[in-house]
Amino acid sequence: MLSEARQFVNWVRRTNPQAHTWKDYASDLKFFAGFTGDRPLHEISVHDVDAFVIQQCEQGFKPKTVNRRLTTIAAMYAYFSPDDESLVCPVYYSRHHLREPRRLPRPAPIDDLRRFFAVVDDPRDRAMFYLMLRGGLRIGEVAALHLNDLLLKEATPRIVVTGKGSRQRPIYLTEQSLRVLREYLDVRPASRDDHVFLTYQFKGLSTHAIQMRLEHYRQLSGVNFTCHQLRHSFATDLNEAEMPVTSIQSLLGHQWLETTMLYVQANDKKVQGDFLAASQKLEGWAA
Repeated sequence: MLSEARQFVNWVRRTNPQAHTWKDYASDLKFFAGFTGDRPLHEISVHDVDAFVIQQCEQGFKPKTVNRRLTTIAAMYAYFSPDDESLVCPVYYSRHHLREPRRLPRPAPIDDLRRFFAVVDDPRDRAMFYLMLRGGLRIGEVAALHLNDLLLKEATPRIVVTGKGSRQRPIYLTEQSLRVLREYLDVRPASRDDHVFLTYQFKGLSTHAIQMRLEHYRQLSGVNFTCHQLRHSFATDLNEAEMPVTSIQSLLGHQWLETTMLYVQANDKKVQGDFLAASQKLEGWAA
């Protein structure tokens, strides 16, 4: 199985070298091979997957992680099955998929955002975090941006983002985001590397490096939120501005509307109003 796993991971890496998906696949298959041993794919059965899922749960891995590893295993079998019709994937969604708890998204508090951006004095870093807050970009999407993804001279300035599954979507820029981005581009050093955001060695920033910049400013400002919470704030603000949920879905790059609906559930004004009205009646009765 190890040779097949390497072949599959190398194919994923060649297919989309800019993404880091292949690293996740390599890690997932390493766990699976460590459990099953280096056996041919034909010899791995549905019962082996049963035992693998149980072992992963006993080791404390979250359902989301286990499900991702199952998806990776299934993807590897799908890669080899066209050349071998007798190869059957041992992963069954209805049997192995674990139910994941659905947590409502939590935006970064407004006061924390003010304190955070008050100490972000580097034009590069300010532009990166603004694209998350006012464009809804994921941290990986920020790291993967290239200069030819920026369409700033169009009548409606926008950027083209490549998200999960290599799906592209346009992100329209607010006047504030456009100004902050141009302020950075004016001082961006010339480099052969065409990534938008560069290290001080003039190479593209990694997601880890962006996380480190976030941590630096969090310590300076005394706040505590994640890059993904900036994206949550973007979606929450649009929902509160009564943008149609399908438009929010497109801007976030969600494949399923159900995912976007979590923002509606977390900020349902009707539910809030109904509760306040009912609570006043209850408090009056108690008095």
